[in-house]
Amino acid sequence: MSDSPPASPPPLTLDLLYTALGMDPQEPLRDLVRAARTQRGHLAPLVLSVATGQGEALGSGSSDELRRMRVRTDDYRTLAAQLTAAVPGARVLKGPALAQHYPPAVLRPSGDLDVYLPGESALWHAVREVFRTRPVNDVDITLIGQGAGAHWVVVLRWSAEDPVLDPDHRVELVTFAYPERAGAAPMRVRPPQDQVTSDLLAIADERFDRPFTVKDVLDLAFTLDSPHCPPPEALVSAADAYRLAPELLLLSQALRSAPELTSPRNELLLPLLTDAAAREEAAREEALRNAQPVQTAATPTATAQTEPSARQCLEDGRPLYGLRLNPDLAPRDGDAVQLRLLGDDVLLRCPVGDFLLVASELVDPGTYEAALEALAAEENNQAVARA
Repeated sequence: MSDSPPASPPPLTLDLLYTALGMDPQEPLRDLVRAARTQRGHLAPLVLSVATGQGEALGSGSSDELRRMRVRTDDYRTLAAQLTAAVPGARVLKGPALAQHYPPAVLRPSGDLDVYLPGESALWHAVREVFRTRPVNDVDITLIGQGAGAHWVVVLRWSAEDPVLDPDHRVELVTFAYPERAGAAPMRVRPPQDQVTSDLLAIADERFDRPFTVKDVLDLAFTLDSPHCPPPEALVSAADAYRLAPELLLLSQALRSAPELTSPRNELLLPLLTDAAAREEAAREEALRNAQPVQTAATPTATAQTEPSARQCLEDGRPLYGLRLNPDLAPRDGDAVQLRLLGDDVLLRCPVGDFLLVASELVDPGTYEAALEALAAEENNQAVARA
């Protein structure tokens, strides 16, 4: 294998951040922080931590913003260790794992914590573990499929220390590593065994949802040059297997376009990714051609179709989103999951509560009321049976 020993990552300086954000280093620090706030990924606290390391004096507001983010990331790190110790097979993606590759004095901010769980039992175990130690006050749930092939996204939230200025704390628990990407990749259930590889592919996969950010490029730069990073050939092989070579190539190209972040390993990675990305793009184009029906004179003109019902989405394995029916939040013992059909609607009863499953944000109030009535009737029948 062609590889080079890890290089020392370049120091992360204010000048580097000015350049990364397309600004003149002569502009005041407040303008750099203001520009950082326009970026995804909570970049402003990172800028403030670099400024502090260079001896810049922070005011009371910026000092407390930096302190609050340190408290948040420390809490996520503690919770990550708690979950991986308590739940067999739990894996944390990105977040605390990436932060360890940054220079010691630099804070890598995290808005949330992403945790992979290898199945439903592990998922509900993790849910109860978070409820046990954190003041959870909101739950979102997504169900994809049903039965043995079902997959879940459960998002648990609680209020930030300063809920007016900061977003809620957020933990996303999932039973798959990377979601299905229409026309590009199927759901990829298990993450790579290697932590660095799984983290970098998680960043690459997010390119389907948004453009890469300065923080993404910094993540790649510091991770590639860490002693924990596998050889470029291994990264490319994983990107190939997980159908993410084009996206990882874009991130690698973004790093090369930042000369102040020179990375010898990235120079080895780029040509290998170029070939793998070309193969993947060709495979996607071929799959798209094969998926398109051939239009003929006899083919009727397509007509607008109504939105699929929740029942149809469930049968087709499309995502359904939970509208909570319980006024109180409290996890239940056991791992029982029940799906009840209410005509074309679906009622979910699971360890984190009862939900009307919906395919979109628009819900008929009558459907919601019918779900509440069905839930009340079922609970009444159960109470009578227990009496």
